[in-house]
Amino acid sequence: MRDIPWSKFYYDEDEKKQVLEVFETGWFSSGPKVEEFEKRMAEYVGVKYAVAVSTGTAALDIALKIVGVKRDDEVIIPAMTYIATANAVCYQDATPVFADIDPKTYTICPKEIEKLITPRTRCIIPVDYAGHAADYDAINAIARKHKLAVVEDGAPGLCGSYKGKKLCSFGDIAITSFHVAKIFSTIEGGMLFTNNEDYYKKARIIRWQGEDPKKKYYHPLVGFNYRMTDLHAAIGLAQTSAKRIAAVLESRRTGAEYYLKRLAGVPGITLPYVSPDCEHPWFLFPTLVNNRDAIQQFLLEKGVKANVSWPLPVYKQEAYEKYQHYDCPVTEKVTSSVLCLPLYFKITKDDQDYVIETLQAALEKFAHLKTAKIS
Repeated sequence: MRDIPWSKFYYDEDEKKQVLEVFETGWFSSGPKVEEFEKRMAEYVGVKYAVAVSTGTAALDIALKIVGVKRDDEVIIPAMTYIATANAVCYQDATPVFADIDPKTYTICPKEIEKLITPRTRCIIPVDYAGHAADYDAINAIARKHKLAVVEDGAPGLCGSYKGKKLCSFGDIAITSFHVAKIFSTIEGGMLFTNNEDYYKKARIIRWQGEDPKKKYYHPLVGFNYRMTDLHAAIGLAQTSAKRIAAVLESRRTGAEYYLKRLAGVPGITLPYVSPDCEHPWFLFPTLVNNRDAIQQFLLEKGVKANVSWPLPVYKQEAYEKYQHYDCPVTEKVTSSVLCLPLYFKITKDDQDYVIETLQAALEKFAHLKTAKIS
């Protein structure tokens, strides 16, 4: 039986070489490799400053602190997102407010944002779901109108673009994740991006226990141990060489296009939409299917580990049931039917053919069951 994961970490001799250099220098904590990695990623994204941290969640926490989110503020987030987006809001003792998503892109819907703004609203967090950009023109216009901060959650979006501009460069500050499942990984890690020098300086202080980087053991801010190590940054440097980035993005684009071609017109499945304004890095390949749970189990039994990102609106998670929410019908539909097919660097057409054939068999097997139609 095949064993096809939904995501697969790739490494070769470049990673080993970079890590060996760390051992040879003896500098294992945050040091020259981190600085080199930050400089590279700032240049790639097209912003002035980048700050490497231990996780994407840490980056979100810092970003919300920097833009001034405080106790009892409200932060508007998509109702369909990874739990870290909501958790970071709660770290500030603020209230997450859940907005419905766009029915095509599955990113936060600007019209829904406008409905949810109150005098307590302080910030909007768009999420680049699966790698597809949110509608930043509309979101930033709303933010300017109501004097709100925008924190781009680009954890899935690194290397994508919106109207020719790289993702992780929108809003007041943006973040990404380098978790092992991401397109490019440091195993665990995250990064903040901004053009605001004051935000940059504060982020560097907060990640290092609030210590002034120019004055040892002096602490102008309350901080955390959110540092990235040189070992992690070394892996990131290998992962994000120009040659590797080009190869990975081409492989994922080719894989996504193959799925789109082979699955076009297949009954019972909705394929992902890509706006002409966007370049998709294909972190995920999200489809909508009837009888999702049964189909996922069928695939698993055949060795295909399709992923569900995400199975519930955040407000239906036990930890968030106490928060008031408004109707989010698109989120309800998508979370009940989304199924992300395996897609990763160097996935073979042979494996994709097996995924497609197994999925088609599952769709046929469960087509008779009565469920809401996927449109």
